[in-house]
Amino acid sequence: MALDPAADHARLARLQAALDQWIEAAGELLARTTPAVSGWSAEQHLAHVALANELVLRNLKSLVAGKGALVVEGGEPKPGVREILESGRLPRGAAQAPRMVRPPETIERELMLGWLADARRELCALDPRAIVSGTLRVPHQQLGPLDAPQWLRFGVAHTRHHLLIAREVLVALEPALGPRLVLPD
Repeated sequence: MALDPAADHARLARLQAALDQWIEAAGELLARTTPAVSGWSAEQHLAHVALANELVLRNLKSLVAGKGALVVEGGEPKPGVREILESGRLPRGAAQAPRMVRPPETIERELMLGWLADARRELCALDPRAIVSGTLRVPHQQLGPLDAPQWLRFGVAHTRHHLLIAREVLVALEPALGPRLVLPD
């Protein structure tokens, strides 16, 4: 699927709304682990997404503004990254979360809810029409330099990736929860 910032902006908003719905639906099951599925609890996956999306949105704001400490001119993503972003799917188990976005062992729910609310506000404040391709990039630790539409697609693909894993963890704990954990397109 071609990169479409307006569609990806809407996708990320729907995924963020799903995060809130899942937290309400799963309650205390969020903090439990299912080692056969993942070393992290569903709550840790959601907290990781909240931390990562904070950085994604900060990078998008810098790219839209055309300035920022991490903004560079030119560069290309690593080989294969364009195809991953176009597919909108991240391979499972292919990378470790960088330390700055690794969730703590125990998640303070109210703190995580605040992170998620901040991300919703930042996304709403971001005009998708301003997210355009250009020569300005912000390097991703593992993917290489990404432009604004690529960062937004990464945010969508990464959020979806971790929601899928969180859903798998929660359904392994409580199969009846499955129908309540709807993953938007």
